[in-house]
Amino acid sequence: MRGISRSRQCRLLLMTLLGGVLLLYAPQSSARQLYDSGSTYADLGATFKNLFLGNRYYEIPFVDDRTQVTDYMRARLMLDLGAAEVLALEVHYQQWAFINPPQTSSALAGFLPVTDTASLYRYTRLGWDIEETDDFLWVQEFDRLALTVSAWKLDFIFGRQAITWGTGRFWQPTDLFSPFGPLQVDREFKAGNDAARLVLALGDFTQAEFVWAFGRDADPDRSAGVGKIKTLFKDFDISVLGGWVQTEIVGGGDFAGDLGSTGIGIHGEFMFSHVKDSPDYFDFLVGLDYRFPGKGPYLLGEYYYYGAGATNPEGFAQVLSNNRILSRGTLLLGRHNLGLGASYELLPILMGMFNVLVNLTDPSAILNPVLEYSIADNAAATVGCTIPLGEAPTFVLSPGGLALSDARLNSEYGTYPFTFFVEVRFYLQ
Repeated sequence: MRGISRSRQCRLLLMTLLGGVLLLYAPQSSARQLYDSGSTYADLGATFKNLFLGNRYYEIPFVDDRTQVTDYMRARLMLDLGAAEVLALEVHYQQWAFINPPQTSSALAGFLPVTDTASLYRYTRLGWDIEETDDFLWVQEFDRLALTVSAWKLDFIFGRQAITWGTGRFWQPTDLFSPFGPLQVDREFKAGNDAARLVLALGDFTQAEFVWAFGRDADPDRSAGVGKIKTLFKDFDISVLGGWVQTEIVGGGDFAGDLGSTGIGIHGEFMFSHVKDSPDYFDFLVGLDYRFPGKGPYLLGEYYYYGAGATNPEGFAQVLSNNRILSRGTLLLGRHNLGLGASYELLPILMGMFNVLVNLTDPSAILNPVLEYSIADNAAATVGCTIPLGEAPTFVLSPGGLALSDARLNSEYGTYPFTFFVEVRFYLQ
């Protein structure tokens, strides 16, 4: 925690411990429900989380300290109000703080939520910096602030809201609104986007959805307008979508279901993107998953063809120069990608998980073992690491010194550091 005063470290540590203790021992019977008269209700919830992240990098010329330590704390208050089954209001207020904030590339890699990229549609910030220095950032913001009006078969949602599309587990090419990164530790709350959303029920198993997401100052080149129809066909959920996303015209769909009575699940997504002043792209994903009977393990496999990706390390620089990677929320360089996952309940309060991401053309990979422990009904802890396998970058020193352009990327996952993380979570619910 280089550069952080000891008094500030002590205050933040005390906040972490105090917040956790308060939520851990909060009364469970009436902590969340403030008022309920049937059709009118008021609910209050809260979470407090702390994520410690340690990175160990490969050798970089003139960089003596190859270890980077980051601590990420966030507290969230959640208020849900409803009246007469016609109006509903969702408000999420949060404060989050970074000690030694990570570089943007680290966040894009998928370990941490991306808080300010082109994938986040926000007309205005609705956030304020409490304190900011070179190695400390403390922010308060509204992550959700949405009003829902329901009438007949229509739901109209306006404001900052979470929008989740797609069926993929590691990657979601049809999720156009701030998707989670494949290695993101905390996937509980998706980032809120400023949007006007209309959901129309067309039948018992069919609905149409229209989304207008507002970028900064409602600039069309930073906004999105997409329509989607979802239905059930022979036990398969099927969706078709189309519209525009920033400077792209997009069309695609997704599906999910079971392969007969085998117990094997199958899901997939496809997306075509017509990009202004750039080549068009096609994305395709297919995955299989299976849960063994009883308390057996869960297995998952996904293949993702990323049309904007490179087929060899020489093409990584061109991919990085393409702003399209920022509009999808996470950094991905390779064209052919494989994701493998397994989870198993080791004990009733202990879950073990192991994920592997592979760039099939480098080749390179990253291993991600994780343990999740249930401390109490309203508290949990996660411990894990990521182990990169692949050739690290090489650097060419120019007369003017070292710059990013002097780095040659020899593999995708070889550019990742070794990462160790510990997260604790407390809930008021």
